[in-house]
Amino acid sequence: MGAALAAAILLQAPAAELRTIAVSVLDERGAPVAGLVPDDVAVLENGVAREVARIEPDKRPLTLAILVDSSEPLGPNFRLNVVGAVTGFIAHLPEGARYALWTTGDRPVKRVDYTDDPTAAGPALKRVYPQGGNTVLDALVEAAQDLKKQEGTRSMVLAVVGLGLEYSNLDRYRVIEQAIRSGAVFNVVQIDELPTSFEDRHSFEFVFTSLTQRSGGLLETVLHSMALPAALQKLGADLAAQYRLSYASLSDVKNPKLDVTVARPGVRVRVVSQGSGS
Repeated sequence: MGAALAAAILLQAPAAELRTIAVSVLDERGAPVAGLVPDDVAVLENGVAREVARIEPDKRPLTLAILVDSSEPLGPNFRLNVVGAVTGFIAHLPEGARYALWTTGDRPVKRVDYTDDPTAAGPALKRVYPQGGNTVLDALVEAAQDLKKQEGTRSMVLAVVGLGLEYSNLDRYRVIEQAIRSGAVFNVVQIDELPTSFEDRHSFEFVFTSLTQRSGGLLETVLHSMALPAALQKLGADLAAQYRLSYASLSDVKNPKLDVTVARPGVRVRVVSQGSGS
């Protein structure tokens, strides 16, 4: 009877599995941390220490949908500050990355279809004349749905947007519900230099905060478009700092709370995506 009971308990016990997550690891200067090995990393899953099996730079192909505010309120700052900052970010994407480029003034328009050519963005943006109100909320859904059709294992939506007048048709709850289905990581740089209503500001901030937090992305705010290069450089560093980390878990652990630390002074770790068992 004792042996039978022990066997039954073993059969009911949750199976062990290897779970893989994506993390970003930056030093105190905001630079990527290189050369990490499993002994450098500690993982707590719901407060329980887990064994780290491996950690390696995330070299999976990256596919991006980049949304750029081209609404009339940005005026001359679009060409003076926005175009150069966005093209500079694209020029430093990881090798092999593919991107599509959208503008959001008046209506969502895909200016560049998916390509790995970093030089395609500049001419396309320079042909754009800022007009109309901002439709970035509609564009987030349209671009995310289009991104989902692309092949690849790592996808991201980046929105560079001024907090001006909002003219999207979709309400903010539908935007979040539909955009998040793409499985992409959402990153947003918002420019807080334009006049806007309380309602529009609330819609922007609600959507941007929800999408970035739920997907494991970053939300950056700058007070002037002249500060865009530094904000986008920060996002670029975060991309370069990403690792794939695999640790021993149990099959019955769902939506775990993770705490990942690195045994190096001043290092900051952010969980980008919780991945799945493997």
